[in-house]
Amino acid sequence: MKIYNQKIIRTGPYVEVWEYSKPIITHTDEPIDSSELTDKKKKRRSFDELTTDEQKKRLLRMEISRLQAKWRLLRLVDCNYDDRTSFLTITTKENISDRAIFLNMIKTFIKRYNYTVYNTKKSKLQYVAVLEKQQRGSWHSHILLFNVPFVDHSQLLKIWGHGAVRINKVDVDSKENRGRYVTKYFEKGIGQELLESFGKKSYLSSRNLKKPEEEKILLNGKLSFSESVVLFESNYVSKIYRDGHLIDNPVHYRKIKFDTSI
Repeated sequence: MKIYNQKIIRTGPYVEVWEYSKPIITHTDEPIDSSELTDKKKKRRSFDELTTDEQKKRLLRMEISRLQAKWRLLRLVDCNYDDRTSFLTITTKENISDRAIFLNMIKTFIKRYNYTVYNTKKSKLQYVAVLEKQQRGSWHSHILLFNVPFVDHSQLLKIWGHGAVRINKVDVDSKENRGRYVTKYFEKGIGQELLESFGKKSYLSSRNLKKPEEEKILLNGKLSFSESVVLFESNYVSKIYRDGHLIDNPVHYRKIKFDTSI
């Protein structure tokens, strides 16, 4: 069992702090919705096969999943962003509407890109990628590359070999906004993946990325910071189980600039 009222996530030069009004108690006998267990045993039905109430519940879960995926992605960007971060958009000449086929094409592209840059089959390329469907029904992808050496555009076209490649250096006026700036280009793809490819990963990422550090602690008082380092803060109401009931738990959230040199 663990009791905490502060959750702290450090993402490179930033720290996010959640202050919960009521302490959160985690233990193995936490109430579980039996209907969710039953649903997991059933074969997943398509959205159209669900009842109206079930559709509403799935849409709500997808919206929560979309926001969670967006925040996870934002933290990965904050942890790994550097002056050589590049943004790729790759499209196909053919109308590739099959997600599995396009996904394999992306994986092959990443392997070839990795071999071109590092001259090894060992995965060294650092990236995150989101698949997105165009209006014509064909898939394309946005890929964010971290700390990647320069590769000429003509060579990128050969590595991809299926159509166009656009590459740009990520240029953000304010470094504090780089995660938000980049993830806005991934939001549409994340939403589509959750809706059309339910159960699949909403984005791809290499295993060699720096990950956020998370800690949950119990404090008698509140953490204090100078206003000059607080980048963003908000208040909202979360939910927790207490004595078998779902109750409100007000939360104060802050994003702190931990490294003032950036």
